[in-house]
Amino acid sequence: MKTTPAKQSSPVAEKPFWLNFEFQLRRVGFVLLLLIVAAALAGLFSRGYLSEATRSNDDHSLTLDYEKFNRLMSDMDMKITSVTPPGKRNRIVLGGDFMEGFRIDTLQPQPDKMYSLNGEMILEYQPIAPGVKQTLWLSLTPMKFGAMKSTVAIDNGAEIPFQQFIYP
Repeated sequence: MKTTPAKQSSPVAEKPFWLNFEFQLRRVGFVLLLLIVAAALAGLFSRGYLSEATRSNDDHSLTLDYEKFNRLMSDMDMKITSVTPPGKRNRIVLGGDFMEGFRIDTLQPQPDKMYSLNGEMILEYQPIAPGVKQTLWLSLTPMKFGAMKSTVAIDNGAEIPFQQFIYP
């Protein structure tokens, strides 16, 4: 390695290779830091544009608003809007990894009956007039990290599958 001889005013021998290496490393680190901050602001790690998602079934009788990305033990919100078809019970069924992966902190409005069956959570409400929209707000806390594949359905109708990624 080439060394620059020390001058009278500078008693330390500087090595240009390592000075250049440090400069390049700082430049790359600064760009990476900017990318991480921009991704966080855009919602890649929690609430934001990249995280917000809406899913609906084919006949739009069930709509789900949720966050695709979140952090372990951090609160998140979910909104389920349903229209009860004529002749059906007013039930919302949450399945897949939902029971294992999330803790329900609040649930508004409170169901008349809530139970689990075959790994699914079933929320039953009083029958309302057919065609009337009902909205359910959930405040959840993720209890496991990784990819969570869950489903939501209304009275055993067509399921809406959705996937969320929970960061550790």
